[in-house]
Amino acid sequence: MDFSPILFDTVVIVAKNEDNARRDRRSLASFRPQRVEHFVSGAKALAFLLANRVDMVLLDSQLEDMDATQFLRATRRDMRLKDVPIVMVTAASSREKVLDAIAQGCAGYILRPYSEDTFAKHVLRGCQVERVTEIERQQIEDAREMIAAGNFDDAIEAFEEIISEQNMAQKYYDMGCRCLVRQKFGQAIIAFKKAIKFNDLFAEAYKGLADAYKAKGEIDEFKRYLQKAAEVHAQFNRLEETKELFIEILKYDALSPNPFNSLGVKLRKSGDLAGALHAYSQALTLTPDDENIHFNMSKAYYFMGNVEAAKGSVEKALEITPSFEEGRKLYRKLANREYPRPATAGEHRPAKDMARDE
Repeated sequence: MDFSPILFDTVVIVAKNEDNARRDRRSLASFRPQRVEHFVSGAKALAFLLANRVDMVLLDSQLEDMDATQFLRATRRDMRLKDVPIVMVTAASSREKVLDAIAQGCAGYILRPYSEDTFAKHVLRGCQVERVTEIERQQIEDAREMIAAGNFDDAIEAFEEIISEQNMAQKYYDMGCRCLVRQKFGQAIIAFKKAIKFNDLFAEAYKGLADAYKAKGEIDEFKRYLQKAAEVHAQFNRLEETKELFIEILKYDALSPNPFNSLGVKLRKSGDLAGALHAYSQALTLTPDDENIHFNMSKAYYFMGNVEAAKGSVEKALEITPSFEEGRKLYRKLANREYPRPATAGEHRPAKDMARDE
């Protein structure tokens, strides 16, 4: 396979095993890197990444001073390294290891021994994911130049065009979760990385709008869009935490009929009601006729103070299974009357992860 359109200046290989490092170096030939550096120490590799521009990192599972998960976590904590694609190249094939790598934000996962085609495909994907917002980022740079030139209205129009697709981050995040449920790990990695890229882009666009309005002297609009930028970052931080919780659930509860429901219960009990509602919504895309999920959504809405939405959700649960006793109790509490259908019309299917009043 010829991947000549993708050329690397500098690639870093981080691996304790010298044979693995030599194999990876040979496999990079199709990408014609100008410089390939190999480190057996994760700490030394991190120092090099901070001091140099690097196009790609190939990471083995075992390093001299840490494991791959610790290395990935260290890069994610440093904002200067968040755009460096890190592709795992490892013999660690267990589901838990793959999920750990996804949770820490790897850009690809290659199993040893690999074919040249497999290696090239995953490295290429890792690069493409990191470059997914290149056009939009150029639009942001152009809009910032408009602000510098005093063309504030044109800049505002350019920023607003970018944020018109703000649901893209949520779309890719949801896609990543669905891929995890189906154990399509490669697709999950791509989707989660795209979600991160788009979320950062939209926050930056809102910040640009704030700067444009500040330059125009419209301070109220400046404050409004600055707040929106902060909200975007806050939302995605919650989604990142949600993703990690979800991945942890998949490790220990892989046979759960609907892990999104389990996730929603955990989030509700931790006080993250908005995150719980989102998880329940995802659960319904997989099993829309599960009365437990509608019941759980009703409880989340109730704790948020939205009684009408809570009533609507518990009614859906009882439409599916009128004999659902916990649902009938909640309906009675919300509507001040009995649910009109007979309690013997259906049988409730208990679920071990159903949220219950405590």
